Amino acid sequence: MHRRLRTAVALLIPAAFLTAADPAQDRPPSSQSTSASYAVLARDPLTGEYGVAAASHAPLIGLNLEFLDPDAGGVVVLGGPYLEINEKTLIALRDGLPPGRAIAVGLVGDPDPEARQLLALSPNGAGAFTGENLPQHAGQTTGDDYVVAGHHLAGDGVIPAVEQAFADSDGALVDRLLGALLAGRDAGGEEGGAHSAALLVIGPGARFATRHRLVDLRIDFVPGDAAAALAELRARIDSVYGRAR
Repeated sequence: MHRRLRTAVALLIPAAFLTAADPAQDRPPSSQSTSASYAVLARDPLTGEYGVAAASHAPLIGLNLEFLDPDAGGVVVLGGPYLEINEKTLIALRDGLPPGRAIAVGLVGDPDPEARQLLALSPNGAGAFTGENLPQHAGQTTGDDYVVAGHHLAGDGVIPAVEQAFADSDGALVDRLLGALLAGRDAGGEEGGAHSAALLVIGPGARFATRHRLVDLRIDFVPGDAAAALAELRARIDSVYGRAR
């Protein structure tokens, strides 16, 4: 295991909620104020499922979780929505490159790679990259079938808490991912709190019609605890459509 530490369903908020009276809020926020996220990307070798769960201070973290392939693996980019990186990295995985080399390919041409985190997972293993310019606390860790990373976190204990919760659990991948996300929240989560969260699992026997999806849950923005809102959304969907495996 490698460790590096350096101290579809959406819940939509009405547009009126997002309107502020302060004119300063009309200016684009700096990356330092909005870039705060953590994620766990994982594979279940028994079922062939891939999944990812993430929480972020910024809205729409689910946009970065679309890049899973049941044959090739998965990619997550944190540190800003620069989706070309996701696409290039996933293509490299499909071409058979190991995750570390696929990440290097994905970063080619990135205008600000040191402000980025990349997580990649395939049948060939796991890899991660954490740029030097990400807000502290930033870190990453990998295991045989998972990779965890995050930045601008409340403390150094967040990444280990996510890893331990996932590694020490068993059962359905969706449950393990959600438990790991909540463990990160309980360890402090992002600096400033998470306002969006998402969980996606793909694999055989998909319950949704597109892209092999077994589970696709998204909290695009809430003023409070997005991880708790994601858990509530999962429970509500299970009560209507049956429990997701």
